[in-house]
Amino acid sequence: MKKGLLIAMIMGLFAGGLSAQEKPSVKLYGFIRNYACFDTRESLTSNSEQFYYMPKDELLDAAGKDINEQPNMLLLSITTRLGLNVTGPEFLGAKTSAKIESDFAGFGTSNTVLRIRQAYAKMDWEKHNVLVGQAWHPMMGDMMPDVFSLETGAPFTPFSRTPQVRYNYVNKGWTLTATALYQYQYTSYGPDGASFNYARNAAVPEMYLQAMYKNGNFMIGAGIDILTLKPRQSYTLTSPLNPTDVATGKDKNGNPTYTYKCYENLFASFSPTIFASYKKGNWGFKSRITYAQNAAHMSMISGYAVTKVKENGEQEYGTINSLGGWIDATYKQPLKKGYLTWCWFVGYTKNLGCEDDVVDPIYIYMRGEKNMDSMWRIAPSVLYTHNAMQVGIEFNATTVAYGTPDSKYKMSNTHNVTNNRICAMLKYNF
Repeated sequence: MKKGLLIAMIMGLFAGGLSAQEKPSVKLYGFIRNYACFDTRESLTSNSEQFYYMPKDELLDAAGKDINEQPNMLLLSITTRLGLNVTGPEFLGAKTSAKIESDFAGFGTSNTVLRIRQAYAKMDWEKHNVLVGQAWHPMMGDMMPDVFSLETGAPFTPFSRTPQVRYNYVNKGWTLTATALYQYQYTSYGPDGASFNYARNAAVPEMYLQAMYKNGNFMIGAGIDILTLKPRQSYTLTSPLNPTDVATGKDKNGNPTYTYKCYENLFASFSPTIFASYKKGNWGFKSRITYAQNAAHMSMISGYAVTKVKENGEQEYGTINSLGGWIDATYKQPLKKGYLTWCWFVGYTKNLGCEDDVVDPIYIYMRGEKNMDSMWRIAPSVLYTHNAMQVGIEFNATTVAYGTPDSKYKMSNTHNVTNNRICAMLKYNF
């Protein structure tokens, strides 16, 4: 009898412990989205030509005709999105939450591969919160343009999602942010093309520091991104550094070559930004200015170049700099059914070149066309929303001034090239 009562009490305590555990709450969200885009000329794009950067420079044939002056059109639904928002139990006194989000814009044999957009866990105390996982880069996550096109204001503004560890301190309208980031989907350029290995081999995380203040409908903030790269692990010479060195290979003519471990100094860059937004009634205004040093991993027009080759074959590097800025104004117009969102976006970016002479154009590693001097964009749009459905159209006029570079890769003798893009979108939210 006593033994049975003891077993019953233990089982009761165990069952009570289980019932006391709070289970996570999971909410599904997402949308089906279709983009139709028409361009008047060939352009630099990504994500199956939906993510728009800039029109390509003139490419003249033997008769003087511009090969790149070629209209094209597409209709795709690969940016259809699925996500889960998770609210979990308390952990060490913090409220917990998590997110996993994906779309079909990855790259594979079918070009419509499910990819991770965001996947993170978050702990939130009263004045502190910590986020670990893949999320929007904090340089852009607090304020994005209101355009509905896929590039969301890039390359005039930072655009990236990346693995990170982020700490926020929140008090009296202020948010102070410190983040360590690691490249994955959005990467730097280098001798082997676009790769996260340049940042990984540096063994130093990208750092972002920011201060932001909110007061009602007004927000202002500033931050700085610090990126450290190691562009090369080794390099190859056609002559040995020492007479006793052993050849490690042969060139195309059968002559011996010598490969050496690279001991070049780590290469750092600094990209500051300032931003502000304001809302009044149905109107909204936003703006951001970014000085981009080697910010190709954030979808901005910049990078770096070789500025010196030493006698032992090692190299020194300098940043290719740019200044990018944008402003948008929005107006929400209520209707009997649903509402219209009008948006006027203007962006401008300027190539500032390199502080030192560039050794050779083939040793420039950057996003965008190497002979770009400046670029501006005007993109008005209107979006109609009614219940779960959204339909919109956007006109995007992007003009690039292409020129002839000098030794510091600043341009002269420029000429303008323009692409006119019309983008229509149909989106069903759930």
